[in-house]
Formats: sequence, C-alpha cells, structure tokens
Amino acid sequence: MYQGDTINVFVTDDHEAVRFALESWIKTKAGDEKPFINLVGTASSGAETLTAFKTLKPDVLLVDMQLADTTGLEVIKSLRQKGMTSDKLSILAMTGNENVSVHDILASGANGYLSKAESGDTFINAIRWIADHPSELWLSSSVAQQLVVIDHALNSAGITPVERNVLRLIRLPNKEIAELLNISEGTVKNYISSIYQKLNVGSRLEATKFASKIGLIPSAQR
Repeated sequence: MYQGDTINVFVTDDHEAVRFALESWIKTKAGDEKPFINLVGTASSGAETLTAFKTLKPDVLLVDMQLADTTGLEVIKSLRQKGMTSDKLSILAMTGNENVSVHDILASGANGYLSKAESGDTFINAIRWIADHPSELWLSSSVAQQLVVIDHALNSAGITPVERNVLRLIRLPNKEIAELLNISEGTVKNYISSIYQKLNVGSRLEATKFASKIGLIPSAQR
C-alpha cells in the first residue's frame, strides 16, 4: 500500500488542452481522500520532461506517446535507463491513437496505459492504483479487451511468441528485424514464411493488414 500522504504527479503532453484537463481533474476529482494527489509539474516535450526530472521526484508520470520532439516510448526508456525503476516512478502512458501497439508501450517500461478518451474518474483511479501497486500493470477495461482480442487472434492462427515479435515489426526490412531481435536474416525469412502460411496470406502487405486489423501494430504512422 502507498505509504505517503500525497501522490506527486507529473504530466507530459504537447497539447495544452490535455495538460489543462488533467490539471483540472486532479484539482477537482482527487477529493479529500488520502493519499492526496498533487500536480508537481507539466511539460510539453520529452526534453522538458528529462530536464525537469533532474530536480523533481514525482511518484507518477503521465506521458503522451506522441510528442513534438520525440515519442513517449523514448522518454520512458530514457528514464528507466537513468535508474527510475518502477519502485521509484510509476509511468502511465497516454495516447489518443486507439491503434497504438499496447505491447510496445508496456515493453518500454510503462506501468500502464490510458486512452485519452477515458473519463477523469478513470485517470484519478489509475493514478491512485498505480502508486499503490508499482510492480503491477494497470489497464483500462477497453485496453484489456484489446489485448484479449490480439491474443485470441494470434493464438487461433497458431502464431508463436517469436513469430508475434516478427509480426510486430513486419513493416521493417528483414535486416532491421534481425538486428532488433538479435537473430539472423535467414531466420527472419523463415519466420515470415511460417507467418504467411499460418495466416493464409501471400505478401507482406497482407500480413501487415492482418496485424493492423487486430491491433497488434498501429494502422497508420504519424
């Protein structure tokens, strides 16, 4: 259980309206119940966030996945590499893109994921829960359902965990996939051939469409 009286929160989003909405929710919906929720700072970019964290030590970071100068994924990875482990900082990723890869977000080191379409009450509940359970994952019901859909589709097709990783990177050249997964290009080709057979498709484009349709990868890049 969270031991402090106040959960200190930092918000990073490149849209002023989103930052304002979150600040308003924290002020009006946090209530008088302990632990209190306090907004200690906001930033509109990844660079501002990393600079702020040199002096601020919030308990929870809410970070948008698509920033003007970088991605939320890179911000999360950078903070984790700097020693900001889950027991020191809980991170909730936010996105307005419903087709974002939740698997990529969680793999980056985030403790949870929130769609910006969620209600203010959901955001407050998520902040309280993740501060109280820093070693666990928080997912809204809609996101949890998305993961169920992805797993069901892949399991039904007989896609293995390794093939799943290849399929997540299907938009990239084989050489880049091999480097990212630390396997040979020949092995990548074999996995892709297996994926084609299991999905009953004959091209990279068709495999990409399948992965996009089930929500494994974004349907479009920003």
